[in-house]
Amino acid sequence: MQYVALSIGGLLFAALLVVVLDSFFLHVGAKLAGVRKASFGTAVKASVACALATLLLAIVFSWIPVAGTAVGFLIGLGLTILVLQASYKTSFGKAFLLWIFNVAAQILAVILGAMLFSGVLAVIN
Repeated sequence: MQYVALSIGGLLFAALLVVVLDSFFLHVGAKLAGVRKASFGTAVKASVACALATLLLAIVFSWIPVAGTAVGFLIGLGLTILVLQASYKTSFGKAFLLWIFNVAAQILAVILGAMLFSGVLAVIN
């Protein structure tokens, strides 16, 4: 039971970490790209919307063998850029630049999450 509580707590913390990191990176990227509606609140909304869109696409395309991953990635890329474009009311080029910042935040979040998870496992054992 203790491990389940730690796992759920870890997942919630990881989700919060992803949203905070992604929002920060999106906000910095929006400022650098010169996006007019570059507020941290917009970054949080865009981050959550992109995460939900990516999650739904992963669920939908996970059942297609081999090609599902590639198709899901390409559609996810397009959908994420459209979400960013709509959230910030900006051009496709600026939304693509924001997507690059989004990817950087996701990579950093995965690395930090893996480090935290391995630390929790070390403490448990």
